[in-house]
Amino acid sequence: MGNEAGDEPTVTTGIYDNEFDEASENINRTLVNPFGGKTHKEMNDLIDAFMEKTKIDEIYAEHIRKGAFLAQDNEAFQDPREDGLQLKPEERAALVLEDPKTGNKWNQPWILYALVGCCSLGAAVQGWDEAKTPPVPRIVETMETLVFEVLSIRLRICAVQS
Repeated sequence: MGNEAGDEPTVTTGIYDNEFDEASENINRTLVNPFGGKTHKEMNDLIDAFMEKTKIDEIYAEHIRKGAFLAQDNEAFQDPREDGLQLKPEERAALVLEDPKTGNKWNQPWILYALVGCCSLGAAVQGWDEAKTPPVPRIVETMETLVFEVLSIRLRICAVQS
């Protein structure tokens, strides 16, 4: 029964062979696209359950439905749909901008860059605090001034736009 000289190698099946590969492939497929392979009815049931559980206002239902179907298939709205959901021209334009092939990843709202900058500065100060090494006081003062200037400029812009 052992694998002596001249015996054929023992072939085993189970978790170490195809089953493991298939299971890992299914997990990866689910992680990449959790809605992949779901039918239209299953998607609508999932969306309804989500809306009920989270108590989101009905005014957002159409947006959530569109987003869920786009998450399932980014070409879900290329052809006319049976359920009547359609993308508005401005939604189509936004999707074109988000597409890595046609859009510009650096074309983001100014406030997003300000937020990233402020969070980065906060993380740097927190790191200094946890490391127990005092930063140069002038750097801290400069960073505080920069943060307050950015926020005050943004507040002025919002006031002018209102």
